[in-house]
Amino acid sequence: MKENLKRLFDYRELLFNLTRKEVKVKYKNSFLGFVWSLVNPLMMLVVFYVAFGIIFTVRGADMRYYAFYLMAGILPWNFMSQTLSMGVGSVVNNGELVKKVYFPREVLPLSYLGSASFHFVLQEMMLIFFLIVFRVPLTPWIFMFPLLMLLELAFIAGLTLLLSAWNVMFRDVSHFVEILLMAWFWMTPIVYPIAQIKDTLPAWASQLYMFNPMTHLILMWQRIVYNSPVNGPRAYSMSLEGVLGTVACSIVLLMLGYYAFCRLEGRFVEFI
Repeated sequence: MKENLKRLFDYRELLFNLTRKEVKVKYKNSFLGFVWSLVNPLMMLVVFYVAFGIIFTVRGADMRYYAFYLMAGILPWNFMSQTLSMGVGSVVNNGELVKKVYFPREVLPLSYLGSASFHFVLQEMMLIFFLIVFRVPLTPWIFMFPLLMLLELAFIAGLTLLLSAWNVMFRDVSHFVEILLMAWFWMTPIVYPIAQIKDTLPAWASQLYMFNPMTHLILMWQRIVYNSPVNGPRAYSMSLEGVLGTVACSIVLLMLGYYAFCRLEGRFVEFI
């Protein structure tokens, strides 16, 4: 693995160029350009705000600034789901390039991660701007942004590397990911406060729910951006065990995903 990491570092310019290509190609010949990166989360915000903020009145459950609560969870979720959706087929979709040119194959899924990271930072900066405009109090926890993003990066990178390698061998993986993301979204406290799960489900089911690593990542984002203890106490459920567990899960998944990718990389041409 040490040699593979050194090889990846040697090809860092290729990774940077592929990431830049993904950013540019996405908005090529587009009049609005990067503004489109804000359209998707804004549309999700409108839909969920109407559904849960007006129709089902979740905002009435001690939830102040419900729209910002939604954005605090939607943005990191989109960061993960979009990277995974694009990255899982990255090797297969670049099959001709893989067959003809030698380079570390891991730069393909990682380039999608780099592109998604760029858009995520842009979206978060816009969210923080609107928080200031609407005078929603920020807290010193906002300075944990780089560390929390690094933690989610590790989690996403490991998962994307693992699934993109498996997808070369079994094309069903890409179809499974579509179903997984749909179910995973509703099993994560993004549009509803975590207290609803604890109030509704039995104790054993609530504990099982908390094994979802994205649950803790979203709760941490809601803590540093939305200030959930003050603005939405029912959405606040932080624990040292949960944070440490998520850190451990992300590191293990990153190592496992990279190890599996490197082990399977030699057989990619055979299956493409």
